[in-house]
Amino acid sequence: MRYLFFLPFLLPLPQDSPKMSERWVAAFYAARWDAESGEGLTKPGGGNALQDHPESFKDFSYKKAAWHRRNLEEMGEAGIDVALCEFAGNEVAVKALVQALAEASKERKRIPRVAPVTADLPAAAAFLNAIPKENLATTGGRKLVWLLPSKSAQPVENPEMFVVGDAAWKPHLVATLGGAYAGPRDMEVVTLGPGYCDGTSLLQSRDDGAWYERSWYAALKIKPRIVAIESWNRFDEGSTICPTKDHGRAQLATTKKYADQFRRGEEIARPKGKYSSAIGVSYHLKFDPPNEGLRPVDSPDTPFEVVALSGQSLLMAKPVPGKDTRTLAFEIDDSYAYYERREYEVQIQLLDKGRGQVDLEYDAALPAKGGRDRTRRAAEPFYFVDTGNWATATFKLPEAAFANRQEGGSDFRLVTKGRGLSIRWVQVRAK
Repeated sequence: MRYLFFLPFLLPLPQDSPKMSERWVAAFYAARWDAESGEGLTKPGGGNALQDHPESFKDFSYKKAAWHRRNLEEMGEAGIDVALCEFAGNEVAVKALVQALAEASKERKRIPRVAPVTADLPAAAAFLNAIPKENLATTGGRKLVWLLPSKSAQPVENPEMFVVGDAAWKPHLVATLGGAYAGPRDMEVVTLGPGYCDGTSLLQSRDDGAWYERSWYAALKIKPRIVAIESWNRFDEGSTICPTKDHGRAQLATTKKYADQFRRGEEIARPKGKYSSAIGVSYHLKFDPPNEGLRPVDSPDTPFEVVALSGQSLLMAKPVPGKDTRTLAFEIDDSYAYYERREYEVQIQLLDKGRGQVDLEYDAALPAKGGRDRTRRAAEPFYFVDTGNWATATFKLPEAAFANRQEGGSDFRLVTKGRGLSIRWVQVRAK
């Protein structure tokens, strides 16, 4: 894969504006609404299509330069460097955008540069040709293009393009969408957002801004080259950071604060939450509910069940067809541990029946000596001696990160081979 180590995106800003760093912040910018005709405002079967709502429906239209200009200037206010335009194939929207760019640039307003987001290379090329060169996001003389997943994806060999996007395109930087819902991933390009709600069962609560803050915290820990916000104005999926009736204008200042810190290479303190001051977290089947900052994660590779045996509740790893291992995965509440580099101790009360061992693999800041995968760093195993009684296994976890990078967003997992695994409680404490 090709990489460039410096991304000098420059904006058409006033002379007293600060210089940009090699890190930059983008935001996905949609244009699919027209208040005059009602386009995009109702669902195909009827009903309101918008989850978030604009401050006003006056000039609320992708066909109007005034609408694009307002969005561009507010993005500049929020410290956004690049507007990732999701309407490369819409000639009417592109024409209005070009006019808005010309007006704002003439008055030397702080606005982001722009780049196309599409799965259609000809549409990307047409967008790049329509936009004045001084308004395009470029690096190393190449024009930025974000390419979406496509069944017809082929490696891009255009020397004029700097490609970010789905791996099938063989881009300069691979990017995976979905950060607004699933949270940041440890990649060169991080996507994140304030939350997600598209009217279906897919929901990621904004949690009064806490989800957005946690996502930025992770991004500043990951230190990617690009942070791409999902989204500036996707009103139909409830992921907006632009001014809205629902959430006001506060996220302009929030975004600018974190964007500035990101460009400076700073980090922020872990966001506060229920377990921020806790001595430890635990999962104990003696209590109802058993989760106290720690919970098992059910995924195709880590299925489990809670069963009653001799009047006691047990957490048991279920078999996976075709595998001779059984796995229990656990997620630690982010308010207790998230993207850190500390030593922790994990204690587990398990049923010592039969022979074999249980391995604990954890999400670490660094791989073990000689290893490669930091998300599967192994602690010293516990060996069963077949006493038939309950035993307490203790695991030391140096340089743990607990960044939710294992299956299902989990932080560590217990693995046995050729045997079962039954536990009564688990606790995690920082050392």
